[in-house]
Amino acid sequence: MNRVLAWGCLVALAAWACPVTVTGQEAAQDASAAKTMGFEGEGALAGWTVTGPVATAAGKGRDGQGAALTIGSGGKALLKLRDADGSGKVELWVYDDLTSPENPRAATRPGPRWGLVQKDGHVLAVGILYASYLGGNEGYTATGGDGDRWYDQLQWLGVKRAPAAWRKWTFDFDTEKGLRVLVDGRDLNAAKRFDATKAGLVGFNGVVIYGDSGGASEQTLLVDDVSVTLGGPVTSVPQPRPEAPTVKGPDPWTPIREERAPVTAENAPATPKLEELEQRPSVTQHGITWTFEKPSPVGRFVNGDWYVVGPVTVTAIDPKPLYGEEIPEIELDARDLKRPATSWVRNGFMLNPPAAQKESYDSGIQNFFEPGLIQRLPATMKPGDSLVSTISMPKGMILKGQMLRTDVQRGKGDSSPIRTAAVLTCVAEPQPADAFRPGYCDRTQKVYLARNLKRDLLPRAERTANLADVGLYVRFTQRPWLSTGFFGFDHPVENMPQYGLEYGRVAGIAALLLCTDLKPEEKEPLLINYVQVGIDLGSIARAGHPGWEAFGGHGSGRKIPIVFAGLVLGDDELANVNRSFPQVSFGEDEQTEYGPCWTGATVTFAGHRAIDARTGVARPGSGPYEHRHPKEWDGIASGEARRGDRMSESYRRCCTSVGWVAQALAMHLMKAEAAWGHDPFFDYVDRWMYEDDAEFVKAIKEATGADHSPGWARQGQTWDAFVNEMWAKHRTGPGMPPTDGWKQPKDFSRYEKSMELLKEKQSKR
Repeated sequence: MNRVLAWGCLVALAAWACPVTVTGQEAAQDASAAKTMGFEGEGALAGWTVTGPVATAAGKGRDGQGAALTIGSGGKALLKLRDADGSGKVELWVYDDLTSPENPRAATRPGPRWGLVQKDGHVLAVGILYASYLGGNEGYTATGGDGDRWYDQLQWLGVKRAPAAWRKWTFDFDTEKGLRVLVDGRDLNAAKRFDATKAGLVGFNGVVIYGDSGGASEQTLLVDDVSVTLGGPVTSVPQPRPEAPTVKGPDPWTPIREERAPVTAENAPATPKLEELEQRPSVTQHGITWTFEKPSPVGRFVNGDWYVVGPVTVTAIDPKPLYGEEIPEIELDARDLKRPATSWVRNGFMLNPPAAQKESYDSGIQNFFEPGLIQRLPATMKPGDSLVSTISMPKGMILKGQMLRTDVQRGKGDSSPIRTAAVLTCVAEPQPADAFRPGYCDRTQKVYLARNLKRDLLPRAERTANLADVGLYVRFTQRPWLSTGFFGFDHPVENMPQYGLEYGRVAGIAALLLCTDLKPEEKEPLLINYVQVGIDLGSIARAGHPGWEAFGGHGSGRKIPIVFAGLVLGDDELANVNRSFPQVSFGEDEQTEYGPCWTGATVTFAGHRAIDARTGVARPGSGPYEHRHPKEWDGIASGEARRGDRMSESYRRCCTSVGWVAQALAMHLMKAEAAWGHDPFFDYVDRWMYEDDAEFVKAIKEATGADHSPGWARQGQTWDAFVNEMWAKHRTGPGMPPTDGWKQPKDFSRYEKSMELLKEKQSKR
C-alpha cells in the first residue's frame, strides 16, 4: 500500500496535530477537514507570536457578543502552522471600520494587512495601502514582498471598503493551481483582480496579520473566526504571464535645427479657397495615420498639424486601436489586469476629449482612465471637432523622457502608457497658413493667426555663455501636450515632460529663451510651438478644468504657457488667467504665500499640498508649515512613508523651487507680473535665490535629521546653468523690480485664514 504524508490537519490556537503517516484515502479525507477558531477565554492567543498592541477584546466578535482579535498600530500577529511550506486554505473574518487619514493620497503608509507567509518570510497580504496612486481609503490592495517593503508588487483588488462590515477573506492555495483569493465568496482571480503568478508564493507555513503602520488616524483592526485547512506539498506553481523583453527605444529628443521667417501682416499668405486644398484619402502626423471614408480637403496649421474640412468620417487609424482580447497577452500590464477585459484598450482615441480628469486612450492610465469614454471607429467629425489619437507604449520598451525622466517604461512606477499623441481638427472652411490649431478642448474653435503675434513684447536680453539648446526646446514643444489628467499618468512620452518639475523647467526655459537676443528667425519655430502649447492649455482652462493643484512638484509648469500665449496673442482672458478662471489651480501659486516664515522671511513655501486656490483652505497633512520652527515639524522627510512638514521641506528643495526660477525671470523680463496675478510667487523665487540658507540647513538637520546640505538641494541655484547665468545677469538689471520683497512686511491674512478654515472644516467632522 502506498503511504503519503497527510497535511490535512485540524489547527487549534494552542496547538495542532503534527503530520502523521496515513494512507492515500485517509489523506484525502483529512484534507477536507477544517477547524474554525475564535478568541474566547484565557489562552486564546496561545500558539500566536505577537508583537506590539495585539490583544483580545470581549464583545467585539463577529456575533456582537464574543471576543475578537484586535491589532493596533504597529502590532503584528503570526500563527505558524507547520515547518515546511505547503498548500491549504485559510479563512478569516476581518472588520474594517473605514478609518483613514484625512488626506489619504498625501499619506504613503501601509494600513492593516492580513495574509499568508512562507518559511523564508515572503508574505502575500491583502489590506489597506495609502499612496498618491492608490485609493487606500476606497478599497483593498494585494501586496507581496519580504514583510518590510510593501509597495513593490501591488494588485488593486477592486473591492470597496465601504460600508464598514465584517468580511470573509479566503486564501485557497491549491497544490496544482496555486493561490486564489476570495472575499465574501467572490473569486478575485476569476474577476481578474488577483493574479496568482504575481503572488510570489510557492506555498505557506503560517498566517500573519499586521496592524496599521502609524501616522494620523491610526486604525485598529478586528479579526475573528480563523479557519485553517492544511493540504499537501505544492506540486505545481502557476507560471507568470509572458513578459515582453526589455528593449531600449530610440532617443526621441533629437534637436530640430531650423530658422523660420516670422509671418507678419505684410507677408501673410492668402487664405486658400476650398477647391485649392489638396484632396487626400488620409493624412499622417507623428506616426499616426487617419484614413477618411473618401478623399477629403485637407490643410495644415502653422505648427504643421492637419485639419480637414468637414463633415468627414474617419474609418481607420494606424496604428490600429485595439480592444479587449485583441491585445496580445504579452502586452498586458498590471494595470490592465486590474480591469475587466472589456475595458482594455491600446492606441485609443478621443473625439472631443472633456476638460476633466477622465481619459480613455489606454487602459494602463492610472487614476484617470474612464472605460465609459472608450470610443470606436468610425469617428464622424463635424466642424469644431478635435480628434486626439495616441500610440501606446509597447510593453518592455524603455524611452528617455524629457529632462530627468530617463527611464520611462510601461507599467513601471508612475510611467505613462502613452508613447505619442497627435490631433486632427475638423473645420468648416480652409484656414490661413499661419493659423494656429484651435485648442483640443475648445469647441468654439477660436483661431489665432501668427501674423498677429505681438513679437515686440519679447525682450532681447543678452544671452549667456551656457545658452540652452534652442533646437532641443523646439523638439520638446513640437507635439501636443496632453494635460487633462495629472501626475504625468497621461503624458505621451515622446511629446512632453513626464513630471511636474520637468514641466516647470521646460516651460520656464522655453519662455526664457524667447526673451533673449536670439534672431527673430531663430526664435520663430520655438515661438510657434510654445504659443500652441499655451493655446491648448488655455482651452482646457476655458472649458472648466479644475487645473493642476499643488501636489509636490506635479502641479508646476501649466500656467506660464497660458499667460505667455495670452500676452503675445493679445488675448487678455488667457493673459490674466487667474482673474479669468479662478476655479483653475496652479501648483506654483498654491505653494507660495505670504506668511511668517521661521527663517525671518515674509513669504513661505505653503507645503507639499499647500492651500486650495478655489476655497482658500489649507490642505491637511502637508499644507502650510514654514510658520513653525523645524523642531515642531511633523512627518517623515523621504521614503515610502514620507509625509507631513518634513516631506514638504524635501519637496521644496528637490522638486519645485528649482523649476520656478526661469518662469519668474521670463515674466519679469516681459513686465508680466500683473498679468501673472500672484505676487507671492515672485517674492518666493527671490527668496529662494537670495536667502542664505546655510544656518537654516544646519538647524533643520539638528531638529529633524534631514540633510539638505548637498548642492542640488540648496537655495541660491537651479539645476540649469543657463537659468543661473541669466538670473545673475538680468534679475537686477535696469527696470527690474526690487529683489527684497521676501523680507518686507506683508499681509499674512490669506495664510492665517487658510489654517483657520482648515480647523473649522476638521471640527465639523
